[in-house]
Amino acid sequence: MSRSLVVNLSNLTQFTAVNLMSDPGYDKGDRKIPQCMDVSLIWQLDDGKTAHNVLHGRYAGSFPGSVAMANAILTGLTTGASWTALKAFISPTPVGLIAVSLRDRNVEDQPLINSSSSGDVGTSPGTPLPNETAVVITLRTAKVGPAFRGRIYVPGWASNALGAGNIVAGGAVTALQNWANTIPTTFTAQGLTFVLGLPHRLAYTSASGKPHAERAATTQDITSQPVKDNHWDTQRRRGLK
Repeated sequence: MSRSLVVNLSNLTQFTAVNLMSDPGYDKGDRKIPQCMDVSLIWQLDDGKTAHNVLHGRYAGSFPGSVAMANAILTGLTTGASWTALKAFISPTPVGLIAVSLRDRNVEDQPLINSSSSGDVGTSPGTPLPNETAVVITLRTAKVGPAFRGRIYVPGWASNALGAGNIVAGGAVTALQNWANTIPTTFTAQGLTFVLGLPHRLAYTSASGKPHAERAATTQDITSQPVKDNHWDTQRRRGLK
C-alpha cells in the first residue's frame, strides 16, 4: 500500500509569481512624445521580408512631416560617399534601404507618411548572410544609464563583410561608422534634431524592492552614434533560424 503525504495548509506561505519579461513602468495608455516624430528606416531583405529601424526626430512648431520630407531623408541616407562605401558590403538586389516612413508622436494614433522614391540597394559581390545578422550602431546622449541609450540594428550584410574569426570585417565597420555619422546631418537638413524618443513611464517598485519614479514623456539629444565593436548581433531572442 503506497503512502500519502498530508500537508497542513496553514503552514504554507503564499507567493506572487513574477513575470520577468513584463515592464511595470510601461504605460500602454499614453505613448505620446512632445514635439517628436518617428522616422522609420525600412530595409528590404534577401527573402522578401523587411526590417525596420525606428529613429526619432524632434521638431519645432507644428508637425512638418510630408512625403517630400520622407523622400529627402531617404535620399540623404542612400546617396553620397558614405552610402556608396556601405552598400559595397550590403547584399545586392533586392536588399537595401528602400523606404522611410514618418509618424507624428505628439498626438496619439497618427497615420504613417511613406516615402514615394525607391531608395537604393547593395552592390556586394558576396552571398547574403542570414536575415537576423546585424551590426549595431549605439546611440549615446549626455546622460548615463540604459534609459538614455539606444541601438540601431543594421541588417542586409553580405559575405564580404565577414572577417576572419567570425567578426565584422574592418572595412565594413568603418563604412557603417561613416554612414551612421550622416544620420544627424540628414535630420538637421530637414529641420529635425536627432533624439531618443522617451514616452511616459509609470512609477513602480521593482521585484527587488527598488522604487522607480514616474518619468514624463520627453526627448534626449543624441550626442554620438558609434559603432562600438566588430561583433555580430541579432535582435531575435531565438537566434538564427
